[in-house]
Parts: sequence; C-alpha cells; structure tokens
Amino acid sequence: MKHIFLFLLLVFIAFNIAYPQNASTYFPASTGYKWFYKNTPLDSNNNPITNLIRYRVDSFAVVQTYNGLQASVVRKKDNLISLSQNTPYNDTNWHNFQTTNGYEYMSLSFIPDTNMLPIGFLNFLRGMQAWYNVYRFAQTVNQEYVIVQKDTTISIDTISAPIRVKLKAKRLNDETVSTVNGNYTAKKFIVTYGLYLRILILEIPIIERPDTIWLAQNVWMVKQVTPSSSVNLSQFGLPNVSVPGQKYELTLPVGIKYISTDVPERFFLSQNYPNPFNPNSIIKFKIKDSRFVSLKVYDGTGKEVAELVNSKLQPGEYEARFDGSRLSSGIYFYRLSAGDFSETKKMILIK
Repeated sequence: MKHIFLFLLLVFIAFNIAYPQNASTYFPASTGYKWFYKNTPLDSNNNPITNLIRYRVDSFAVVQTYNGLQASVVRKKDNLISLSQNTPYNDTNWHNFQTTNGYEYMSLSFIPDTNMLPIGFLNFLRGMQAWYNVYRFAQTVNQEYVIVQKDTTISIDTISAPIRVKLKAKRLNDETVSTVNGNYTAKKFIVTYGLYLRILILEIPIIERPDTIWLAQNVWMVKQVTPSSSVNLSQFGLPNVSVPGQKYELTLPVGIKYISTDVPERFFLSQNYPNPFNPNSIIKFKIKDSRFVSLKVYDGTGKEVAELVNSKLQPGEYEARFDGSRLSSGIYFYRLSAGDFSETKKMILIK
C-alpha cells in the first residue's frame, strides 16, 4: 500500500513541475530576457504565508532545436531566499510556437532509477515525455480541451490500481493584471493536471490541481496561482494529504525601485549620485514606453562588471542601486539601452 502511495506522489510531482507556459507574440523576442518572481506559499485556506516567501529567476538562454522542434530555452532557479542569492540555474523549460499555439516539452528525466518502482511504471512515466500543445490562443473562451490523457495499472503484490493521468486546459476571458511594472492586459488560462482512479467508466479524482496563468505580450507569464489541494487516498484506506498552494508574481530585480508612474516624454539616464562614490551609488532613469531595458556597468577596459536591469519595464521613472564593494577604485561606465535608445555615462569609485 505504501508503494502505491509513493507511485501516486511521484506522478503528482511530475505533473506539478512538468509544464511551464507559452505562445508566439506573448514571448520575449530576444534571448537574454530575465523574469523575476516572488513566490508566496498558500495555506490550506489559500491564505498567503508571508514569512515563507521565496523568489525565482528565469532566464531566456538560447533558441535551439530540441527533440525535433525549435525551442526557446529558459533556465530557472527557484526557492531563492533572495534574488541576490548566488545559486546556479538548476531547471530548464522548453517553449515552441506554432501559429496560435504554444507548445511545451514535458520532461520527467528527474525521476531516478530505483528498485522501489516497477520498470513498467517507470517506462510509463518516461513515455509521456513529449511536446504538448498547452496554450491555445485561438481556443473558444471557456471551452475545455484535453492536452494529454494516458492510462496504466499499478500492481504491487496482490494490489492493483487502474490509474489515469490527464492534463487539460481552458482559456478564460482576458484580464488586466497589476504588477510592480504596471498593468498588463493578459491572456488567462487554467491548466489542470489530474490523477484519477479508474473504475469502469468513472474517473475518481485522487488529485486535481488547477494552475491559473496570465500571459502578457512580449513578457510571457506575469502571474500564476495554484490553490492548495488535497490528495484523496480514501480509496486506498489511507488518510488524505494536504498539498499547499503557491502564487508567483512579477517582482523587480534586486536594487531596482519603481519611483514614479508618470510617463516621461523621452528616455533619460541621470548621472549617478553620489559621484565619486564608495561603495554604493544610485542611478536613476526614465522609460517612455513599455520595452526591453538593459542597464549594465563596465570597467575601463570595456568588461561588463554588473548587470542591473535586463527585463521588460513599463513606462515611468526607476532607480537602480549599484554596489561596488567588490570592485577596485577606478573609472567605470554605465549604459542604458532600450530599443534604439542607448546612453552611457561615467562614474568614479574611490576607496
């Protein structure tokens, strides 16, 4: 019985992390784009657990062929205590775009070989690794569609459990989402992964876990909410297991503040202050319209020493804090780039 419970949890975990989000003009156009998210856990009543907030950083790394399709590859690092935590990327998502459809590659390679699991069951799980048409932007609103459905039977000793794994989705009406970067008009999807016990023609839910995702043009995911849920194990004579929810929301990179929502007439890069400085300085800049923004610092040889901003920002005024504590005294340059606008200024670090 405990083995079957383990199998169920493995399938649950697989579908919990297997798919990200996707679709054509809703995805950033260029590699190098970064997303910064705040991850707030939700308790059994879906109330935020603010003392357990963590962070996630996604990076659009490269476009390359992956398992037969052209893939936009995104590296991820999650469960960060802070955005400044120096942690390597440890997860990858693959996105593919075809007309109005956004495909995701579901990878289950993280499931290790183990004698706790029957080979047949392992092969069943890994046989589900494939590209799936998850986000259907032309789908009729509120019309549910099945992304993938597969059946198997788990047998341990004298116990057999006919299991169904299903991933389904629904597009809802567009919504305006408020973020730290301003408001976005976003496509809204509910993607539900489910694990069911099959009895004749019936599906008895063991767990159904809906993710609500908001996707904005040129940005991709601006928000995701997964409510808490319960794993129903009553059919196996076991108590139910509560699974906490989570909410991902866009947040600003470390050291970046959105200080004014007034829309400026032009792009503008201020002189840092104080200048000279030791070791911290503030750089203010203005963005006149929504676009991809880069703010980097270089040493006197032209070598990049810091990346302060590398993401899409909404119109307004921002300030970035630059920490030069790890650098030696000297002349440095900082450059603001936004579309066809680019400006560079000089600053002096004196220790």
